[in-house]
Amino acid sequence: MELKINDVKAFWNENPLCASGINEELGTKEYFLKYNNLRESNESVSFSYSLHEYPSFKNKKVLDIGCGNGYILSQYAKEGAEVYGIDITETAVELSNKRFDIFRIPFNGGKIQVGNAESLPFDDNTFDCVCSMGVLHHTPDTQQAINEAYRVLKPGGRMIMMFYAKDSLLNKWNFSILKYIHPKYIGMSRQELVNSVDGLKNPKGDIYNYGEMAEMMKKFKHIHMFKGLIQKWMMWPIGYILPQGLLNLFEKKLGWFLYVKGWK
Repeated sequence: MELKINDVKAFWNENPLCASGINEELGTKEYFLKYNNLRESNESVSFSYSLHEYPSFKNKKVLDIGCGNGYILSQYAKEGAEVYGIDITETAVELSNKRFDIFRIPFNGGKIQVGNAESLPFDDNTFDCVCSMGVLHHTPDTQQAINEAYRVLKPGGRMIMMFYAKDSLLNKWNFSILKYIHPKYIGMSRQELVNSVDGLKNPKGDIYNYGEMAEMMKKFKHIHMFKGLIQKWMMWPIGYILPQGLLNLFEKKLGWFLYVKGWK
């Protein structure tokens, strides 16, 4: 059955990013603070600053495609960027706006709105930076979404994205054994296991290797890719008895997050 954008929208409207793992009321200050701690345990603040180059975009236009609850966009805004956010769900847009309101963060002339990554509501050559973190592999036509990001980016503009990695410990280990031994996943296909990372009813998740991603990003210039993030659960059940420091040694080779940066 062909995947429709409304299927993706319905899932994420009902399952806001990481909300099931946060025992605070959605949209409260406490919710955002716990989300921040959760995210920063995966990607430290110093790593985030290095990845996103926040200070470089002061007084410049930044677009976050799939802005979730506004975490990344708020960091750009704090550093003086004119920030714009797009998300397929009304829930995410509401949460992002609440974050900016609760923490009194200015949009610096930008705004957050509902929109489709495959058909962005912006003119060509609008933004100095376009980012999208762990989002575009969920939309039905990922290549079209990447093409749209390229279209709205100014010549010489910065692209910063993250996808899920095929050559990862999670894919090579967990997805190879869970369907045989874990009661929750017995009988699942590889695709269903990939989808399940973001929830058992998630309609789509994709994984890519360096070669596949390079082909999808071929319109951009000076592409740089690297991997990160290995957590104990990604090597179930053995990972739980291994020190996190040991797992971290392998994240650049077998990490789940595939980061991609480039220029137009």
